[in-house]
Parts: sequence; C-alpha cells; structure tokens
Amino acid sequence: MTIGTIGYGDVVPVTALGKLIATCTIFAGLVLMALPVGIIATAFAEQIQRRDFIVTWGMISRVPLFAELDATEISDVMELLRAQVVEPGEIIMRAGDTARSMYFIAAGEVDIEIKGKKERIRLGAGQFFGEVALLRRTRRTATVTAITRTSLLGLDAHDLHALMRRDTRIAARIKEVAEHRAGKRAAAVKQEATAIEEE
Repeated sequence: MTIGTIGYGDVVPVTALGKLIATCTIFAGLVLMALPVGIIATAFAEQIQRRDFIVTWGMISRVPLFAELDATEISDVMELLRAQVVEPGEIIMRAGDTARSMYFIAAGEVDIEIKGKKERIRLGAGQFFGEVALLRRTRRTATVTAITRTSLLGLDAHDLHALMRRDTRIAARIKEVAEHRAGKRAAAVKQEATAIEEE
C-alpha cells in the first residue's frame, strides 16, 4: 500500500473512475520502485563479475606456466579455468578417484601423499598437480590435502587437451613436468624393489 501510494484505507475510491485511477496509481508506484531496484541489482552483478574477473586474472598471472602469455591469451585461458578456494585440511582429491581435472596453485600450499609411499611432497604457489592421471587417462595415484588456505585454478580434462592443442608452449611444459614426475616415481619404485631384493 505504501509503494502504491494509496494510503491505508482511511480514504478509498468509491466510483468506477476513482477505482480505475487508484489501480493506475498502484501500478505506477510499483513500476517506479522496480526500476531503481533493477538498476541497482544490475550494477551489483556487474561489480561482482568485474571483481571475480580481476581476482581470477591475478591468480592466473601468478602461475609461472602462464607468465609468458599476453592479455588475449590469458583471457582465453580464463574461460577454461575454474577458480576455487579450499580450507586447511580439506582433501582436494583422493588416490583411486577417477581423474577429471588438474589444478594450478595460485596461492597457498598442498600436501601430496603418493599411494604406497611414505614420502610426502609439498607444492606451493605457481605449481600444479593432477596432470599425470589426466594425460595417461588413469585413476589418481595420490591424495592431495590443503595445508593452508589455498586458491586453486581447476582445469577439466577436455579443456586441458584443448589448451594443449592451442598453445604448444603450455603443452610442452605440462608434458615435461608430467614425464619428470612419472620418471621420479618409477625410479623410486625400482629403488624400493631393489632394496627388498637385497634384504
């Protein structure tokens, strides 16, 4: 009633013309309130979108893998990446899970526990993990847990292959790191097997 500016019933229209005028007044009041509310809501949405864009851009620019990309290329990469924040102690992925994404660390640290090994690996800002299982299309071989509050950029499997086809520099770097990590794991397994045989 307040929005419609028709009062609280102390004065009411009696004639048909008066009721018509009151109806028009109600609709006019609602429209006048709806217009600024819609404008304000749109402005809020734009500000939130702009803030998310700036935050994601900042996260991407801190990852060395993307440091050589120009503004246009970073914008293309941003369309593929999903930003997320995990709290300390939260498990990001478990050994044995199906590999669907790899992750870039924009800020924070994670602990990687490889299945069947006592050794733990700690990764920090600028590094990435989860790419080996994606490239080999196998299940996860490690459990990854956030040590601190960590900002991640997730990249789905099909988007990873699309990004690697699009940018050979990124493809070469990801393959290089994946092969290095796979080689280290194979060497460690061989060393353990040799130690068992010697015993």
